[in-house]
Parts: sequence; structure tokens; C-alpha cells
Amino acid sequence: MRVRIHAYSLILVMAFTSIAISSCKNKPKFKLRSKKYLHISHTKSDSIEFINASATTIDYSKYDLLMLGGDMGYSSSENATSLNRLNTVFDLDNPNTLWALGNHDYANLPLLTDYTQRPTYYAYAKNGITFVVLDSQDSLCYITGDQFVFLNEVLDTVKNSSHLVLLHHKLIWMPDNETLSPRIPSVSNGPLGDCHYCLNPNNFYADIYPRLVDIQSKGTKVLCIGGDLGFNSTTFSYQTPDGIEFLGSGISTKNEENHAILFHHDVKNQVMTWEFKPIRKLKQVKD
Repeated sequence: MRVRIHAYSLILVMAFTSIAISSCKNKPKFKLRSKKYLHISHTKSDSIEFINASATTIDYSKYDLLMLGGDMGYSSSENATSLNRLNTVFDLDNPNTLWALGNHDYANLPLLTDYTQRPTYYAYAKNGITFVVLDSQDSLCYITGDQFVFLNEVLDTVKNSSHLVLLHHKLIWMPDNETLSPRIPSVSNGPLGDCHYCLNPNNFYADIYPRLVDIQSKGTKVLCIGGDLGFNSTTFSYQTPDGIEFLGSGISTKNEENHAILFHHDVKNQVMTWEFKPIRKLKQVKD
């Protein structure tokens, strides 16, 4: 059973930051700090009960928004115990936790969506940024059917957003790109193919990318962030000739220096920068 929800029935929360300034002249004015967003992915280990130990050391409460790139557990939605394990780390039903599902998260979608109280694809707005969480597993990397209708309706509304962020698991922008296609074996966890865990040829460049170029040309910065990395590469970045950013990160159980993507958002000036940050240098949970 797949969750199908029309765009207008989705919960699209438009949350913009405001500053409360005291009318008392003897009190200092509050200074707006930079917002911090974190992307982390492929935290699964070899057991249904656990995730990679390094992912459990991060104090996620210190970030204004958490983006999960998928494959968070070996079989994330297999049962309530698995979801509870993930929830203690990632606070799954928090509106500021955005989860793009991977193939290892897909075992029991009715249970998962009942737990998170969100569909498998949805949109969320925060601090002038529109985030769109895509389900790249739904039609084996194709964004089609109801999800395609939903995406287009959201893209029609982003003209007042400073940034548009597409969050997804599979690296759907690598196939059919003459520069990126040859790099699939050294970057993507899944090989190019037609299996459930593969990186499948899809309709990204035919149906989605032209719309993203148009949005970017009108002043909204576009970023696409994938999470199906870790086995071959733990980080990836590429800027298209049109200025659109393709990013990715994923944890490797064999790598001692894993990274997440840390975003710094200057809300007032509508500027957002990013960096690959070693997990050991992120804010840690206190013992």
C-alpha cells in the first residue's frame, strides 16, 4: 500500500523567522544568529536493531533542521522496535526532521507513515526555503504519477523562496548526464540498473531539470541532495553549468572519517552556504 496524497492536502508549513525586539530601551536588541541545518545519510549497520555508532554521537537538537537521506537502519520500518530505535536518535516525528526514504527504509510503509504522521513525499517551508522530500523508491527513481503532479504544483509556488531544496535518496541526477554517468560506479551505492536498490535511468532530465533551471534563472537557488552514498564514496558535490548544486553524503562502516553536510543559513541576507563536516567535529551528545 502506497501513500498517495494530493499536494493541496499535504501539510505545507510556511514558517518564517521573526525577531521580537523589546520596547524597553535599557534592554539590548536580540541579534539574529545563523541557522544551521544538517544532512546525514546511510547510517545503517549490519543489524536491524542498530545504526552506525558514529551517528548516535551527534547532538541533533543543536540544529534547526535535520535532513535524513535514507537507509537510516538495516530495515528501518520492519517493526515498531526498529522505528523506536531510530526515533530516539533522530526524533522522526519532529516537523524539522525531513526523511527521504531509501530501500532499507521501505519494508513497511503503512507502519512508517503512521509513525511519522507524514506521507512518503511532501513539502515543508522554513525560514524562506522550500524543502521538497521526494520518494525516489516509489517508481524506481522515476518521479511520476501523483508524485509528479504534487512536485509540479509545489514548484509553481516557490517564486518567493530564496532557496529550493530537493531531498531524495537515490542520486537521480547521475544517469543520462554525460559528465556524471561515468562516475556512478565510484559514487552511488546502487549500480546503474533496474533492481530495487539500483540507480535506475529515470525522467529527471526530461521532466524535472528544465523546471529547476527556470526557477534558478528567476532568482531562487536550487539544490538537490541525495543520500545513497557510503559504500564507494562518502561525499559528493557537483555544480551544473546552470548553477544548480548536486550534493550527497553517506556514512561508511569501514571509514574512520565520515562526513555530514552542514548548512549555514543567513536568514536576513538570504544566503546559505554548506560544507562537508567530519562527524567527529559536529556538536556531540554530552555523556
